[in-house]
Amino acid sequence: MQRRTRWQRWWPFVLLMLAGASRWMLAAARPEAESSVASEAMGCAWAALVYAVLVIRPRMARPATGSLLRAGLGGAMLLCGPGIGHLLHATRMESSGLMMALALTPVVVAIAGRIDDVAGRIWPGLAAVAGLMLVLVQPSLGDARSDVAMALAPLLTGCGAALFCSEGNTTVWQAPAALAGAAIIFSASWAGAWHAGGVVLPSLSAVACDGALALLSLLVLARLGAVRWSAQFALLPLLILLQGILILRPAITVRWVAGMLLIATASVYLLLPQAEENETAVVPR
Repeated sequence: MQRRTRWQRWWPFVLLMLAGASRWMLAAARPEAESSVASEAMGCAWAALVYAVLVIRPRMARPATGSLLRAGLGGAMLLCGPGIGHLLHATRMESSGLMMALALTPVVVAIAGRIDDVAGRIWPGLAAVAGLMLVLVQPSLGDARSDVAMALAPLLTGCGAALFCSEGNTTVWQAPAALAGAAIIFSASWAGAWHAGGVVLPSLSAVACDGALALLSLLVLARLGAVRWSAQFALLPLLILLQGILILRPAITVRWVAGMLLIATASVYLLLPQAEENETAVVPR
């Protein structure tokens, strides 16, 4: 029974890692599957609708309006944070720079979530950034819009996760509220770009991937808490780098080994049991 309960809490995280680490291969094979504000807007919308239809029952007590608004705002922040480059039209922002910036999310979660032993929770994020700096090409910092996007990405994502978890016990209503909040922000940006005449309809594969990843991310956050949830921003780059090594077989240097070890150490530490986090979140099984 204990193994079953543990699997019920961890299966969204396993799926999120598998899907997130494979997204780049899908985009490489099918460029139309690349994420955009349009696909994010439609993806969050369909995920919220499907979740509400399949999980929420008419007799379930609806939480207070303030709780739903906090969940909506938190969801908008944590789901729009990684996509802030699209929202700000930061076309020159490099993927390596965004990856390094998001690796600082655990630091923001530790501070914004008012977690005990903040100093002990900050170092994994810093270690992950140091490791990524050893193995990835350093991003250029010459474009103001891209620089602002990189600064906002971990702040919005970490603060949004802390706000989503601020209720203590999560309910089934929080996930659709969070998805709806993100869908509103992405839709507003999409509408503005559409009015300017620079947007085409997203592909079905992009919409499906973005919606599934957003829903899985919220399920992980509700089940495991903000600290463990933030481990994805160290573990996903590690998995992608390992895939690159297996596929491309580059020459492995001491610099690469040191960087990978730093990222792996940060990931493992963030996934360790967190005594201060909610371990009894109310989520569907």
